Amino acid sequence: MQIFYPGDAGYDEERSGFQTGLRHEPQVVFAVESVQDVEDAVRYAEDHGLEYAIQTTGHGLTTATTGVLISTKRLNKVEIDANTRTARVEAGAVWQQVIEQAAPHGLAPLSGDASDVGVVGYTLGGGFSVLAREFGFASDRVTRTAKVGEVVTALEFELLPIRDVHAGELFFAAEHAAQVLEAFHTWDLPDHVTPAFTTLGDVVRVTFASTRPFDIGHLRVAPTLKEEFGVRPFAQAAGKPLPPHAYQGDNVLLEDVPLEALQAALQTAENSSTDIFFGLLPLGGALGTGATHLLKLISPELGVERQHEEVFDQARPFVVGRSRTFRYAAR
Repeated sequence: MQIFYPGDAGYDEERSGFQTGLRHEPQVVFAVESVQDVEDAVRYAEDHGLEYAIQTTGHGLTTATTGVLISTKRLNKVEIDANTRTARVEAGAVWQQVIEQAAPHGLAPLSGDASDVGVVGYTLGGGFSVLAREFGFASDRVTRTAKVGEVVTALEFELLPIRDVHAGELFFAAEHAAQVLEAFHTWDLPDHVTPAFTTLGDVVRVTFASTRPFDIGHLRVAPTLKEEFGVRPFAQAAGKPLPPHAYQGDNVLLEDVPLEALQAALQTAENSSTDIFFGLLPLGGALGTGATHLLKLISPELGVERQHEEVFDQARPFVVGRSRTFRYAAR
């Protein structure tokens, strides 16, 4: 284990994560490599009356820590048991490791749309996967948790017998956003399909995935800038890593939200004083929640709570809560 104090060579690199908008200022960083190292770090924090926080990839960081930072990226072993269809992963493992090691056995995890996200943080937040409506939350598959204090040092969870998926994406010019949103919201969606509608600056992106065939003809309501759809290995549907950047995001859970409210929210996001990426995720299927949709907003800067709430206000009568997933630097 390495220990870093302010001013030490390597301190800045160790305290930095995927979220560049918030900066850790810890009194000490423990770069742990074993469970014993984690125990030593927690004991140090308790003996010195300091709070401790955990960082792996840094995704989802909400507040910066000033006490003890436990960096777990070196504690990242992944073990696949093909016979029991399970994985055991240490605290610093990311989904790409699990995907790559499970694939040769015809297995796959319920990972999300970014393969560089940490397994533990993602799963403890619920874990909305690219196959969520078909198989439920990733947290539903956890079979065992190992902890030191409040630090989860390892998870064991079920893998699914999945090699290939029917998946793809459609891109439209932003001028067609309202038209595409209407088609998306009125889609007679099979329970086994997990789709998402997202605005990304000057384009609109619709993604979809399932282990079974389905039709997307209903979504072709405007000229597409790009279109991909077919059978592909699960790893190709699991998303690609992104470079570190500043971002803030939040979400609301909605029940039986009408198209008019969503269109008003979309228009408010488009006309906001800050850039807002608008995302709509249908729920239901195997997710077993009382909500029917999740509306998430992400901006490439911090301090945008007011602008996000202005968007959420357009659907406020239909809000039934918030999800732990998709909250980034949000208080």
